[in-house]
Amino acid sequence: MTTALRSAIAEYLAHRRTAKADNTMRADASLLPRLADRLGDVDLDTLTPKQVADFFYGDGGLMDIHVTRIKGQQLREAVGPGTHNHYRRRLIVFFTYAHSQGLAPRNDYLSLVDPLSELKRQRMQPAPGILLQLLDQAECAMHRAYLAAAVNTACRASELRGLKVGDVDFARGEVFVTVIKTKEEDEMPLTADLDRELRIWFEEYAALLGRPLRPDDHLFPARSGNQIRTHRFDERLGRRVYERTPYVWHPDRPVERTEKIVKAALEKLGLPTRYEGTHTVRRAVARAYFDQLAGDAGYDAALRTVSALLHHASMSTTERYLGLSTEKRRRDETLKGRPFLTAMVSQSNVVQLRPAR
Repeated sequence: MTTALRSAIAEYLAHRRTAKADNTMRADASLLPRLADRLGDVDLDTLTPKQVADFFYGDGGLMDIHVTRIKGQQLREAVGPGTHNHYRRRLIVFFTYAHSQGLAPRNDYLSLVDPLSELKRQRMQPAPGILLQLLDQAECAMHRAYLAAAVNTACRASELRGLKVGDVDFARGEVFVTVIKTKEEDEMPLTADLDRELRIWFEEYAALLGRPLRPDDHLFPARSGNQIRTHRFDERLGRRVYERTPYVWHPDRPVERTEKIVKAALEKLGLPTRYEGTHTVRRAVARAYFDQLAGDAGYDAALRTVSALLHHASMSTTERYLGLSTEKRRRDETLKGRPFLTAMVSQSNVVQLRPAR
């Protein structure tokens, strides 16, 4: 039994629609039909890695000047390395699903599409004072609580999104975090600042839901609504007035696009937002914590503590993450404020040269 590419795409999108948020669906629903338009409605039994590679590298492919499916069939420049790698990952997920469901006989369709090298961008490292100001820029109580959790735990966005109400133990002063890289649970300390912010959020959260919180409610829930319902022109105001639908909270699923929470707060402070997100906060908190500890406990002890905070497997990873280097530290210690070449040469061997006439 053979399965046509478009049929496999339709089944996959239906599966994703039940499990993923709208923004994830939009990405898949845009890319996969483009693949089918390019390749035609071929059977997955006959589809080859070379054909998939042509979608990326052939004439009019993604890495060439190509025509968009929407927006009036506009011409677009070749996609960059980041977009190339994102599309590659999305297609790997699709073909993996098709293979697991028996729709495709193989799972090596992307074997001729290698990931491209991306420019490593240096994220901001806001000072502690700026990190605290982020909280006051939050759009709502949930966003403030999310920012407070990011600032006080230095957790990854995926780890914060995975938190449930039952993971917060005020009595023991702990929050139970599942580390995304190792799938291990860590009983992280609940700082006094985060304790205060979460208590405020819990009270507001229960009021928004109109019921007591449950342990399996997501700590940072998704929300929908705020869509334009009606609009009219107000002659007194001289402009169009819009009526929007109210927000609806969904405690059964986590908030999406958490980078928007961070970007919105940064923008209100007049700071750059491109490429910034929860990882910006994570790095900044880690560096501030390291600088605080290094002055009291020394470099190595501070590095070990921050490595534990970040759940890194090795301290060398933490050094790279913080922009530190043992070699650079040794260089600074041996050179800063010290003689250089004069320390290497005995002054008795220095020959005084006559000034040029």
